[in-house]
Amino acid sequence: MPRQNETALIIGAGLQGCSIALFLARAGWRVTLLDKNVAGRHASSVNAGGLRTLMRDWREYPLSELAMEHWRHLDRLVSAKAAESCEVRLGVGQIAVALDEAEMSWTLGRVQEMERRGLGAEELLSATEVRKMLPGLTDQALGGLVSRGDGHANPAASTRAFRQAAMAAGAKIVENCRVLGLDRLPGGGWSVAASSGRYEAGVLVNCAGAWGAQVASMAGQTLPLKVVAPSMMVTARTQPFLEPVVIGIDRPLSFKQSAVGSLVIGGGILGKPCADHDTSFTVMDRMPEGAAATLEAFPALAHVPVLRTWTGLEGATPDGIPVIGPGEGTPDLWHVFGFCGHGFQLSPAVGDVVGRSLVSGTVDPLLAPFSGARFDAGDAA
Repeated sequence: MPRQNETALIIGAGLQGCSIALFLARAGWRVTLLDKNVAGRHASSVNAGGLRTLMRDWREYPLSELAMEHWRHLDRLVSAKAAESCEVRLGVGQIAVALDEAEMSWTLGRVQEMERRGLGAEELLSATEVRKMLPGLTDQALGGLVSRGDGHANPAASTRAFRQAAMAAGAKIVENCRVLGLDRLPGGGWSVAASSGRYEAGVLVNCAGAWGAQVASMAGQTLPLKVVAPSMMVTARTQPFLEPVVIGIDRPLSFKQSAVGSLVIGGGILGKPCADHDTSFTVMDRMPEGAAATLEAFPALAHVPVLRTWTGLEGATPDGIPVIGPGEGTPDLWHVFGFCGHGFQLSPAVGDVVGRSLVSGTVDPLLAPFSGARFDAGDAA
């Protein structure tokens, strides 16, 4: 039987929560996840599925590289059948396209900065090289950056795979369970009042995503978070022409071609978040901006119709990287949220490193840049 300090309650059963639960359960902890909706209902299942080290904030880079190792060997974390369903495609690359002089200048500076820090495998591409790698790319392109080991995966299937793996390891998931309040237990640990009852554990992990700051406030802790609703589009099927994922530098450009030929388009166009009602909506007046960025890069796609759009609720921090670590003065309360729309790829590393930190009782140095205390210190960019 696990001791009190080897029990964990995780609020939020999305990809981050299920990944942490998986690693803790495999370490012998008793883990319960509470989710206000259905596990993975929001950002985890509806994102673009990018497996990207390219253009990461340098503070995320070591965590991102660890995550890539987990994605390469996903069958070690989830079942072989589930890993296959995740449609992990690494080695197709992600390419950032420079369409004007300012963007090209930025790519040069980026390569120099990463070399100075000793990070990454981003390569500078000339105009000729980038057009060769991306058939149909506009002649306007001046070059770009490529990370050849990057790729993409199926976000809904991946979220489901981590959920199933966590449960197989012994974690319990309680869905449609709304958290109402948090209380410290006299002997240490936490009690959570929820719509389906009261739950207790030695450690509490706040993986509440867009609602992360609300959960933190229940414990008397203030962390900055803006709720956003990134939008996605998918087109009709077209002839296969593209393997890498294409992203913009100063443009809302992000798209890939799926296995069936449709184009999945992101780029950071925001919809309308309605967090109080657990939903969000596409703002159709904004969607042409994302389509225009795609057509600027690939003019020949003008005839391809968009079939549907969708949004997901996510939390964004002021400096664009997540909060991962214990709260101030609460080593038994961790916050893991604010992934700003790019947490999908990081999730297995987050589960690994947070899990190891909780088991050992020592915060892993990889997590030092993500402490919520950086906002108190005025470090947010």
